[in-house]
Amino acid sequence: MKADSIHLFDFLGSGKTIFEIPVFQRNYEWDKAQCEQLFKDLTIAAQNDTDHFIGAIVYVTETGNKMSHIYRIIDGQQRLTSLTLLLKALADADEQDRDEIEEEYLTNKYLDDNNHLKLKPVEHDYEAFESVMNDMTDFNKASKVIDNYKFFRKLINGSDINSSKLYEAMNHFNMVYIELSSDSNEENPQVIFESLNSTGVSLSSSDLVRNFLLMKLDSQEQAELYKKYWVKIERMFATKTFAEFIRHYLVVKTHVSVKRNGVYNSYKDYFISQGLSSEDALADLFKFATYYDQILNYKSDDDVFNKILEHINVMDSKVVFPYLMLLMDLVDTGETDQEEANKLAHILESYLFRLKACQMPTNGLNKIVVGLCDLSKEAGNLRLRLLRLLKANFPDDRKLANGLMEVDLYHQRNHLAKLSLVVLEEHRTRETINFDDAQVEHIMPQRLNAEWRLQVTNADKVKEQYGGTLGNLTLTKYNQEMSNKPYSEKKEFYKESNVSLTREVAETYDKWGKDSIVDRTEKLTKELIQIFPMPDIKEVNEEEVTGEYTIDQTTDVTGKKPVQITISENEYPVKTWRQMLVTFLNDIWNKDSLNFDRIKENRQLSRMLFRPGNAPKKLENGTVVETNFSATVILAIIAKISEICDITDQVSYVVK
Repeated sequence: MKADSIHLFDFLGSGKTIFEIPVFQRNYEWDKAQCEQLFKDLTIAAQNDTDHFIGAIVYVTETGNKMSHIYRIIDGQQRLTSLTLLLKALADADEQDRDEIEEEYLTNKYLDDNNHLKLKPVEHDYEAFESVMNDMTDFNKASKVIDNYKFFRKLINGSDINSSKLYEAMNHFNMVYIELSSDSNEENPQVIFESLNSTGVSLSSSDLVRNFLLMKLDSQEQAELYKKYWVKIERMFATKTFAEFIRHYLVVKTHVSVKRNGVYNSYKDYFISQGLSSEDALADLFKFATYYDQILNYKSDDDVFNKILEHINVMDSKVVFPYLMLLMDLVDTGETDQEEANKLAHILESYLFRLKACQMPTNGLNKIVVGLCDLSKEAGNLRLRLLRLLKANFPDDRKLANGLMEVDLYHQRNHLAKLSLVVLEEHRTRETINFDDAQVEHIMPQRLNAEWRLQVTNADKVKEQYGGTLGNLTLTKYNQEMSNKPYSEKKEFYKESNVSLTREVAETYDKWGKDSIVDRTEKLTKELIQIFPMPDIKEVNEEEVTGEYTIDQTTDVTGKKPVQITISENEYPVKTWRQMLVTFLNDIWNKDSLNFDRIKENRQLSRMLFRPGNAPKKLENGTVVETNFSATVILAIIAKISEICDITDQVSYVVK
């Protein structure tokens, strides 16, 4: 490795040199604010006649054709591209400087490669960049390359300093270069790249994963694998979705919950532990990205599975995507069949619907999904594993019925009311309903008029209690026409509806009020119980472990005993609640003594734990703690400590 400071012109003026932005690097993304700051720096350098530091450029050297040098830019490509655009803008602003700028810093006169241009941007930006370098010919697409070149021209034209002086001032730009060798026996470019981007602010986790997989390869392999796999994956997802996909992919592969800011390090650890090659890793990412895309757009090869995917997407339950990807992969590899995958996905779909309809918390789902992805449990029996993990919190038929009678379904998040009605209609007619076109109609309107108040006893109270419940809702495509018309008029519209649910209202009920709403809610609830059934939980042997719970779940553990606590990927067998508390505290100490100190700083925990009384126990670090607490209190202590240590989603326990 060679490193030193250098003036910009000395760096760019190297003969027969191509500054190549590797194919895997991000597109050119500088905005006007960053360009304006660069121009301000240039103005200050010109006014003060002093050097100005502009940052570092890191590159790997390679030998090219005709004794040329290729500088493969590892870090600093955004800045280098902007400086090149600024130089081109200065060249075009003054014909006296034009030839010198172009021949010295923008082109390689005696090297045909890259159309004589010194900078070679990524493929996405190449056409626009070449157009700028060739005086804006034949290019009319949106491009930040074009926009920023024009912006620099505007800044130059509006400056009080003439372009020649600005050009001379660019030699005041001073930078640090770090030159790395492509020799595999020398320094690792990826390690240096990571140290320069250690904050993770400038690059997304997907950027870092991409660079990790491709940077170690030579230019030809980079280009081949980038086009074969990575470009195809990028086309599927937006940046945020891409990062979320990798996080969910890691849950499938590692059976560990991955935090959003820990995706890159977790992926790197997984890659190294599995001894993967870049191509193997990219091929697997592409396969699972295809699954993820099919889940997001419910376009797998099976219609039944797709309908389940659509419902899960409507319920905005992305947390279960890792399990769905796992099922799709098991079908593809022949380890299970599509029919079984459909049954398992439908159990999960029913669980999600019932949780949301009953307004039950879903914050324990993450831990459940992590557990579902571990095929080593239950000897690989997928159904048994699913039932065991869902058993503890699966709302039964009575709870669902009570929930649908009481919950204002219309104002629940994620279109739960519309989903319920669409599913009911599809179940009856076996026809697919366009979810986006359908509208939810309040039979008793949200705004009551005098007619409704005259026709319905205690109309306002009925509306307040039952107005948003399932029984008072139906589907229509003429919602605006209905407005708050009296039921007698609505009924005539309903009779002509192409929606069976709506026609049925007119055919069944002569008048509309509390009794009608309650009756219809009960009838529709019975249908939903059949559509989203509760599986036979008795399949899980009562003599065996009866459930795995996340630490933040509210659970009645009266009369139950713990058999295991899981902290991150570590599973500890325990026999008593007190032993579970001691085991948990020992794990906290062993993993991070600073977190242990934070527990002591909490006044309530300190008073409870660190004042030994009737049942003192010594921890591995010699600290004596009190353990004379009920099971409920011990769980509350562990939950509070998990929150303090930010590991809530990594802690669960099993009881029998």
